[in-house]
Amino acid sequence: LEIIGIDAYGSVLQKYHETGVLDPDEIYPYRIEGLGKNLIPTATDFSVIDRFVKVTDQDSAWVARFLAQKEGLFMGYTSGAALQGLIQLQEEKHFNQNSEVVVIFPDHGSRYMSKVYNDKWMQDQGFTKEFSKQNSKTL
Repeated sequence: LEIIGIDAYGSVLQKYHETGVLDPDEIYPYRIEGLGKNLIPTATDFSVIDRFVKVTDQDSAWVARFLAQKEGLFMGYTSGAALQGLIQLQEEKHFNQNSEVVVIFPDHGSRYMSKVYNDKWMQDQGFTKEFSKQNSKTL
């Protein structure tokens, strides 16, 4: 069993997990709600997490939209981040043909109608790159 956490760029969790140091230089604004932190949550047991994978705001938003458009799964921003982390791990060839993978989708898309599922909001964020065909093949 391997437990992999997903973290946002701008969050301190991955570096803290790797070094045990809270580095304020790691902190900068990010848009993914409910993912990442600028502090170390006391309720998090880092000893059960094997590693973290960092994902971008833009990739996570496009993956959430892909899930809705192509798979009919109306997932939230954090769910998009979870799947983006899986895509990145697959691209790293982290898994093999015998791997059994479980991804937890922690939120629903209804909270993101004015954000991730809003074309103007996406443009305002500079999220102009759509979910690539390469990524959709990974899925």
